[in-house]
Amino acid sequence: MKNKTMDQLKNLVAFNAAISDADEDIQIIQKEMASYGYDDKYVDALNDLKQKVICYRYQKVKICLELYDKIENMEDEQEKRLMKYRYIRGYTWDVIADKMGYSVRQIFNIHNKSLSSVNHFKI
Repeated sequence: MKNKTMDQLKNLVAFNAAISDADEDIQIIQKEMASYGYDDKYVDALNDLKQKVICYRYQKVKICLELYDKIENMEDEQEKRLMKYRYIRGYTWDVIADKMGYSVRQIFNIHNKSLSSVNHFKI
């Protein structure tokens, strides 16, 4: 189960990046469409990207729900809070450090400890 949790965390980060990239691509295509007209090629590309984003978001929600249960079962409130900030809310390390009142280095230390804690729970 440890590998599954780590894979879920990695996949969540990857889905966030993919969604962000696809959203940016959608904006670019929409600008192109506004400039050059609504060519079928652009409409098809836009629809394909929108469909990918829907799939990525569905997979992200599925992973988030599984991880949320694991995080909720963690005993240490500080670790629980950090894991929610990072993996459920998608905050950056700097934002997490600011919200929790620690340095980024301390946040990394808490995060490393949190990873071993969250791996102990099975779904």
